Amino acid sequence: MRISPRYIAAALLLAFALTGSVAVAGGGNKEGTAAADQLLVPVGARGIALGSAYTAGLTGIEAIYYNPAGLSGSRHGVEVMFAQMNGLDNEDGISYFGIGSNMAGFGHVAFSVKALSFGDILITDERQVDGTGAVYSPTVLTLGLTYSRALTDRIRSGVTVNMVSEELDRVSATGFAFDVGVQYSGLAGFDGLELGVTLRHIGSNMKYEGPGLLRMVDEIGADRTGQLLKIESAGFQLPTSLEIGMAYKYNISDIHNLLVMTSFENNNFISDQYRVAVEYMFNNFLALRGSYNIAGNAKTDYDDATGYLYGPAFGVGLQQWTGDVKLYLDYAYRTREVFGGQHVIALKVGF
Repeated sequence: MRISPRYIAAALLLAFALTGSVAVAGGGNKEGTAAADQLLVPVGARGIALGSAYTAGLTGIEAIYYNPAGLSGSRHGVEVMFAQMNGLDNEDGISYFGIGSNMAGFGHVAFSVKALSFGDILITDERQVDGTGAVYSPTVLTLGLTYSRALTDRIRSGVTVNMVSEELDRVSATGFAFDVGVQYSGLAGFDGLELGVTLRHIGSNMKYEGPGLLRMVDEIGADRTGQLLKIESAGFQLPTSLEIGMAYKYNISDIHNLLVMTSFENNNFISDQYRVAVEYMFNNFLALRGSYNIAGNAKTDYDDATGYLYGPAFGVGLQQWTGDVKLYLDYAYRTREVFGGQHVIALKVGF
């Protein structure tokens, strides 16, 4: 008996809702309680300019981070993307590389790498709080493998397996996180209306291990003058989130197009997020983008801060065919409450 793809999609949506309600459940004081924060760093200038409100309405290689189901909506046989974003200051940054391919009869497969670079950091310990004189530079990597397939002309699904690696001086931690997503276009019979659901960063706790956790205790008991002991590090949950979004593409005329999107994110590491974004496209060549994020129930007990670091984001994009190759160049600027704004530039090639 053949099962209709519509029933498969409905079952996936229900499973996401039920799993997400358990995965993201927590108390009111959930801020700052998750590990592997690099999983939360968005990628791609277009997605950041649109405030990560990209669960629905996004296709191609850029969809890997926001909703892996969108990968199978690519219009190219192969896509390659590189993006660069500054971090907290000029000493650090975030680099991203992704490549995806349409494997006929099987689906779309993609590989991605996200690396966080840091400047030299002074090493301190419990005895030398001003520094030991030595420095180190953390190594933080996320490697992703994505598979996506169009179940019908309206339904897409996808999954990403991420390997997360962190190394800080003489300690390190490794874990695996899974992202699963579904996109449904033509919602309620309206052309251009799309629904997306993503359950991100599902995985076991991460825990640091390594010789950096060993300490020499000067005195233990009357007959022992020293002992090498290990500090047992605590395990921390991954930043699991459930995101539901909608997008609507409206063709104003042959050369003017408008994409409006919104999303809601519930998670286990910070206050829930509400996002709205808009993209205007002129003659399928020039794109203007903007977005705004709202943190719900974000007031803290210790100050009047919103609990959310990022403010509005803006961006511009250019795309042009060169023979059988299409080039995309995107730029985004994202404001921040504490640090300076972030600049993001991305180059994508499709052929």
